[in-house]
Amino acid sequence: LFTILNRGLGKLWLGAGHIFCFAQAAALLETVHALAGISRSGPAAAFAQWFGKSNVLLGILYFVPEVQNDLVTAVLFLAWSSGEVVRFYYYLLSIVLGPGNIPAKLTWLRYNLFIPLYPLGMLAELGVMRKALPYLEHSGLHAFTFAMPGTADATLTTNYHTFIKHLSMVYPLVWFP
Repeated sequence: LFTILNRGLGKLWLGAGHIFCFAQAAALLETVHALAGISRSGPAAAFAQWFGKSNVLLGILYFVPEVQNDLVTAVLFLAWSSGEVVRFYYYLLSIVLGPGNIPAKLTWLRYNLFIPLYPLGMLAELGVMRKALPYLEHSGLHAFTFAMPGTADATLTTNYHTFIKHLSMVYPLVWFP
């Protein structure tokens, strides 16, 4: 929000993109903590959330400058950061004050803010994917070739554009339980 208000939407990635990339890379520790039993969350859910965000942030936004400063990216960053600020402040106070001493309004925010932010973030992620499709197709970014096992020269070639195109068709279904 600071970047948009002080520098404008055209400087969104310059002001916040690399910070989000660093934070997302560090967020893999949530999966490690779940595996080690340090946190109460399940490792599969933690990894799925990390992978979904990383796909959009590190797989698309980092490599496609045409969508880095788009309004949908600003909405995405706002949804992601709003939820994380409340969640980590809640965690901090539960450590410092103890679980029973957290202000009621913060507890309410912690458990209710996701109601608007979850679908907003999911729709913004979907918007980034859809807006990036023409650029992904044109650039051939992240093309993969796999050798087929048991054959001499048979290969399977696919690209990230195809993956994102098909993922965006079912994306809302992936996130609803």
